[in-house]
Amino acid sequence: MTVSRRRLFQSVALAAGNSVAVQAAESEITLEALRNVSVAHGTNLSDDRLRVVKPVLENRLAQVRALREFEIDDSVAPTHGIL
Repeated sequence: MTVSRRRLFQSVALAAGNSVAVQAAESEITLEALRNVSVAHGTNLSDDRLRVVKPVLENRLAQVRALREFEIDDSVAPTHGIL
């Protein structure tokens, strides 16, 4: 099964963002946490590949935090996709 980089980053970010370990220590993304997410998604990336992914996710952490804190009024309807 081929997994795109975009799909991998999305999966890792979603899984890491919802894990208890990351919520307890949000400032640090560990190699062990990335390994567990990789295994959970069936990609089983090597430690070398995870070391490449880690800095990218750490750089995106501020954006994820900002997105989590962004409030959307209930009057805004959900999107049906981007046309």
